[in-house]
Amino acid sequence: MASTNVNRGQGGAIDLTGLDNPNQENMLSRLRVPVKNTVENQENMNPKQSNRTVLGVLQNNQRSRSHLQRGAKQGATSQVLSCKNDDPGKGLAERAGNKQPAFQVHVDEPDGACAKKQVSKAKSPVENPLKLNPSVVRLRQPLATIEISMDLGFDSPMDMSVIEAEEKPSNTNEVSDYAAEIHKHLREMELKCRPKAGYMKKQPDITNSMRAILIDWLVEVGEEYKLHNETLYLAVNYIDRFLSSMSVLRGKLQLVGTAAMLLASKFEEIYAPEVAEFVYITDDTYTKKQVLRMEHLVLKVLSFDLAAPTINQFLTQYFLHQPVDNKVESLSMFLGELSLVDSDPFLKYLPSQTAAAAFVLANYTIARGSWSRSLEEVTGYSLEDLMPCVADLHETFLNAARHAQQSVREKYKGSKYHEVSLIEPPEKLFLN
Repeated sequence: MASTNVNRGQGGAIDLTGLDNPNQENMLSRLRVPVKNTVENQENMNPKQSNRTVLGVLQNNQRSRSHLQRGAKQGATSQVLSCKNDDPGKGLAERAGNKQPAFQVHVDEPDGACAKKQVSKAKSPVENPLKLNPSVVRLRQPLATIEISMDLGFDSPMDMSVIEAEEKPSNTNEVSDYAAEIHKHLREMELKCRPKAGYMKKQPDITNSMRAILIDWLVEVGEEYKLHNETLYLAVNYIDRFLSSMSVLRGKLQLVGTAAMLLASKFEEIYAPEVAEFVYITDDTYTKKQVLRMEHLVLKVLSFDLAAPTINQFLTQYFLHQPVDNKVESLSMFLGELSLVDSDPFLKYLPSQTAAAAFVLANYTIARGSWSRSLEEVTGYSLEDLMPCVADLHETFLNAARHAQQSVREKYKGSKYHEVSLIEPPEKLFLN
């Protein structure tokens, strides 16, 4: 038997070239039989319907028999596709003649959907109108004014005053329960953080008058940036302790003061000024890098001991033990700051001694008072022990109006400090 060349071309077509003998013709006739049967079957099928159904109805008119058989098998096992005609005896032609489609896709509905549809159909098309409460929907009316007659002559819980009392800034040293322990600690620390009294004699290029100019300028800086008085006292302590150990040229003295004020602000203030602001107040004499390097040097020389007791802290302790008039307090603070300007002679006194002398002189000037027995017991200083410092401070008080540096006097001329810098100092002291 000759070989048959049956080649499939592109697209699945079959190439039948080379069929010359009768056997090959018989093979060709056998190949044509299923083709003929297929054509006859297609002629017996239902003609194509004109209308196309919607929602997933499948037309079987354009399907081959194999597709119909496959669909019939799936219809027997699947619950999704179901035959519309329930009689299995009816033929395909009879079913094809109906207007109903052969197969239809059913979509499962959630439970209770049919019940909801029936209930919705049973409802009346006209719903019952809402019964609105007139007290709710009516326009809002303003509340009636309630007048209460109250006799304010008696003790009333209502505060009718519009004057607010000025809040006094709290101080951590004003703790009566621990006053003795705090005072003892301050007395110990003032010995550790004390500058040398005669350091200015060893400075080759600066003098007491230059230091006074620097302190006077720092007073103005503190007022400009609303810094606490304690910040000024700390800065002066840092300067004196630094100059006690280091020789400084006059061109760098202001840089030392600026770095000391920056350190004191960081230690004491809640919102300390930025470094750029301290550079600005020097009129850009120094750069930011120079200020930071000097700050580092000051910290190194001071061994990072920044919590130094000051005159201001001891005055707070004395006011706590012996309450005095506000004017006496302001004058004591004024005298304490006057002692900062001149290093000679006040560096030879401890801050606790200078604060006690300021308290004695202010109390005598305003109220003709003196050093009380209770303060003597607390501090251990008798009036006789304080008299040398009181005499030096009294002389400074007398010469304050004629001093070259006037920033402290200008500061205490304001009503905040009861204008105590304008008070005339006593010519002589009669203390006993």
